[in-house]
Amino acid sequence: MDCTELAWALAEAGTREEMVRKTLRLLEEKGIIRCGEAYWVGEDLRLFQLQACRAACPLVDCSRHLAEAAATTGGPVEKDTLLALPVAPPGGKPLVVLVLSLEAGMRPPEALGALLLLALKRSGLGQATRLLRAQEEERRRVGRELHDGVGSLLTAALLTLKVAERHPARLAEARERVAEALEEVRRLSRELRLPLLDDLGLQEALQRYLEEYRKSGLKVEAHLEVPPLPKEKEVALFRVVQEALTNAMRHARAQRVRVALWTKGDRLFGLVEDDGVGFDPEKTPPSVGLLGMHERVQGLGGSLHLHSAPGEGTRVEFGVPL
Repeated sequence: MDCTELAWALAEAGTREEMVRKTLRLLEEKGIIRCGEAYWVGEDLRLFQLQACRAACPLVDCSRHLAEAAATTGGPVEKDTLLALPVAPPGGKPLVVLVLSLEAGMRPPEALGALLLLALKRSGLGQATRLLRAQEEERRRVGRELHDGVGSLLTAALLTLKVAERHPARLAEARERVAEALEEVRRLSRELRLPLLDDLGLQEALQRYLEEYRKSGLKVEAHLEVPPLPKEKEVALFRVVQEALTNAMRHARAQRVRVALWTKGDRLFGLVEDDGVGFDPEKTPPSVGLLGMHERVQGLGGSLHLHSAPGEGTRVEFGVPL
């Protein structure tokens, strides 16, 4: 593998999470690994997961154990086709441990550790950049909701009122339009505040949210096993599932959707799958909503993958460290 591409990718990365994410993605694209995970090594060699696999796989069962061994010894640790590779300055403790599931007969490039070490020493934009992007994306989403939903309903109500000035019998219709706009404002307010999430936690909030979709006629199959999580993680995961369901209803014209959240080891995995019209991801520019889903999952140190094809529905998979 020519490491020039990796060097450029690392030079463009702003945070350590983005650095390891780009590294693992490029190794996968080049056919060197099937998948990979990454851990940040803290004080007393405690491990904090930076990047998790997007789906359960053999790597998940022993990833942390291999990473701990590599962090303790300061050298590579191998098990079958799995390799834990510590990244450390000369004579120092490891900063990061990559745990790689290698393709048969493949090895990572020798310069991998040195390039990643140089990138990690660079000061990055850090969490502030991700927070600003997330805030901006949320503002754009609310703006679209107000314009497309509330705005169009109020415009219809205004036109109906103008007609009702000459034909009073149309007043009832105008009242209905205003009532619809009011309900849309209330819905948007609920989504912004997520009161169910505050009171009940992620699992119960999603159960009740999915019930609203069932009432609208969508066939929903749900399997949710979610442990207690920090509030910011619950909010991010709720938004990911929410966006995937919104896409299934508005764009995919799905009749059936399957939602699953489950834990394995020290990871939480998720799936949202629909039977809608599907699309070709290679030919369709990513929407703001899809970019927001990636951003939220990546901000939790996880990864998200979308599978879709025309006429074959859409499948969103993600995995994040607990």
